[in-house]
Amino acid sequence: MPIRFIITSDLHQDIRKWEQLVRVVKQEKPRFVLVAGDLLPKDGGFEGQRRFFPVLADHLAAMRGSGETTILTFFGNDDFHPLEPLLDDLAAKGLCVNLNAKVHREAGLVFCGMIHVRDYPFGYKHWCAPDGDFVTCPVQFCGEGLTVDAKGRWIKLPSLWEYLLAKPSLGQRLEALRSQLSSDEVRRSIWLVHCPPADVGMDICWDGQRVGSPTILRFIQDTQPLLGCSGHIHESPHQSGGQWTARVGRTVWVQPGQASWRLHYSSLEIGDDLEITSATHSLFGSMPI
Repeated sequence: MPIRFIITSDLHQDIRKWEQLVRVVKQEKPRFVLVAGDLLPKDGGFEGQRRFFPVLADHLAAMRGSGETTILTFFGNDDFHPLEPLLDDLAAKGLCVNLNAKVHREAGLVFCGMIHVRDYPFGYKHWCAPDGDFVTCPVQFCGEGLTVDAKGRWIKLPSLWEYLLAKPSLGQRLEALRSQLSSDEVRRSIWLVHCPPADVGMDICWDGQRVGSPTILRFIQDTQPLLGCSGHIHESPHQSGGQWTARVGRTVWVQPGQASWRLHYSSLEIGDDLEITSATHSLFGSMPI
């Protein structure tokens, strides 16, 4: 039997899109829902995000109640890291899988998750990490950048360069996950990676700048998993040269984007032979794969 997926990301663009996602899941009854990061409201700050968790729990429960559906997700670069235990609580209740730096095996498939992104101009830096030789973005809107403490209070970084270099790189994080898989599991693996790969039309900002990760692209080329998805750059599929899905060798990679009031999501099916038999986007329609 084919396995159906719904793939989306960046619902913080309009938090009411969670309600649309619930309706889609109830209608399409996928086996898996993948939400590739940035789950919580952009408005309201730390407390606004914390207060959203009961609402998120209701949405997850509604999707889980629509059939045999597993929801795999993680935070994104705009989600405040001290709140991640609240996502773990929802996972402990069986409402979702928090895939951050984890491997999850189900239905003959292997799911792997990597949240971290290369540095950007914006202030909150917790989820940023070195990307090969690229350490800090040359443009910064908030000086050396910021993180938050357990109560959500902003903390200025004394040195962004030292802060980032002290962290494992994007490549090291991906390799740490791949090392847990056998060669056969790599062939059956599905990756949630919040930052998009470079050079495949999924990383194009509104001004035309391309900000995807060459490390992630090389990882896909070298590893050749079955399927992967990203988010992060909401507008990219709408830009000249942008696309919501691409093949990198054997691998199909998806970046649904997120804009306006309509939910951006992709529907995919994987056949018994581990081939993706169909791929459709909620706005852009189907694409040959």
